[in-house]
Parts: sequence; structure tokens; C-alpha cells
Amino acid sequence: MTLVRLYPSVEFYDGLTGDEQSWVIAKDFGICNGWRVNFAIDSRGNSFGETGSSADVSTDLDRQLLGKLRSLSDVIVTSGKTARTEKYRSSKHAPIAIFTTSGELDSVPAIQGTQYFTPLVLTPQSRLAEVEESLSDVDVRILAYRVTDETSSWPNAIEDVIRHEGYQSPILESGQETLREFVASGVVSEICLTISSSGTKGVSARDLTESNLERVFGKDDHFTLRSLFTDGRTTFSRWALNGVAAPQLSA
Repeated sequence: MTLVRLYPSVEFYDGLTGDEQSWVIAKDFGICNGWRVNFAIDSRGNSFGETGSSADVSTDLDRQLLGKLRSLSDVIVTSGKTARTEKYRSSKHAPIAIFTTSGELDSVPAIQGTQYFTPLVLTPQSRLAEVEESLSDVDVRILAYRVTDETSSWPNAIEDVIRHEGYQSPILESGQETLREFVASGVVSEICLTISSSGTKGVSARDLTESNLERVFGKDDHFTLRSLFTDGRTTFSRWALNGVAAPQLSA
């Protein structure tokens, strides 16, 4: 299928493989100097299907794009629940940081399997001893976070730990409610949203409005559409906070 950039200008990309299409989109999206969310839903608003996995609403091009966006990030941040559900594996692009209160990560290949990078496990200070005991037999770095005052939140505390480790371009992959909390806490600078057609219901212009972004991620009027692509079945959009600098384009 032909890839089309619809915004900010119209351009057609004919005769490209899926891998080449994903690079076109990723290079246009660029490197985010801040926290970038990557999330996929279908045109009915579902973020998972019968298996409980995001693979049910994803496409081949979306999965290829995810790999490219990971390669433009310096750390992949996710929740313990998402890591378990999606069977997260170690990425060759960047280390994985998993936040968890339980330390129940035995079923996560990124923890138990072959590792490109030593995984980071983030847990509240109050749960540190229990999580350390739970993961005592695997090669991980466990970092504690603490909510320091009433004006901060646990996403802000995680942001502080990630920044202290020297990371500047995290990509956040998690469930919808968790992403809403990160957006509400002011952590997120960019949102990359994939919307795939579901059954006979295609993707409409209404799916690409700020009101629909609010429906997915909660009330926030500070994100603006910066880039939009489609392959005829799926849309790929990048939304950025007002005032955020343009992305650094990769070569």
C-alpha cells in the first residue's frame, strides 16, 4: 500500500516495503527530547482484543514503527502488568525500565531471558525490600522512588529516577489508565498514536481531533497535532505539547 503523509504537508511514498515505510514515519517523528508515549488503538477505541494483548489492535507496520521509535529512544519504560501481558523481551535498541510494586516479573522474558542491557526495576521505597527479595536470583538493577510532597505524584517520582540515571528520551509503553496518569502529571512531552481500522469501521477524521485525544488520554488541552501519516487502513499521528521544540531528525 502507498504511504501518505497528510500533515503538515501532503506527500506520497510509493513502492516502499513495510520496513522502509516505518523508517519514513520514524524519521519524520524524530527524536523526542523528553517523554514520548507510544500507544495503539482500533477505530472503536479498543487498546486490546480477545487475547488481552495490544497485538490484537496493532498492524505489521505499527510493530515495525515501534521498533524504529525505540531505536530513537534511550530507555523503554513500562509497567509490570504490561511487561507480563505483552511478554516483554530485552530490546537491542535500549534498556528496559519496569515499574512495579510487587516484583512479580518471573514470566517476563526481559528479566528471565537473554539480555542486551541490564533491566531496571523501579519500585516505591516502601516496597524495596520485598522486590529485592523477589528478584534476588536475576540480573537487574533495582531503583527505589519516593513521592516527596503533596504536589508530586508517582509518575513524577519515576520521571525523577529516570532523569537521575541520565536518560533524556524515554519511550513509555503501558496501559491506557497508566498513560493517563503520566499525561495528567505533566511528564509526557509527545504522544504517538496509532489507530487501526476495526472490521467495517474505518478511521474517520473525528479520530484525529484533539477531543478524541482527550477521550483516549484524559483531559488535556496542551497537545497539538504535528504529524500525520496513513497507509489507507491505519493512521499514525504525533502530538506534541505546545512550546515543545521540533524533533531532531535522524539521518
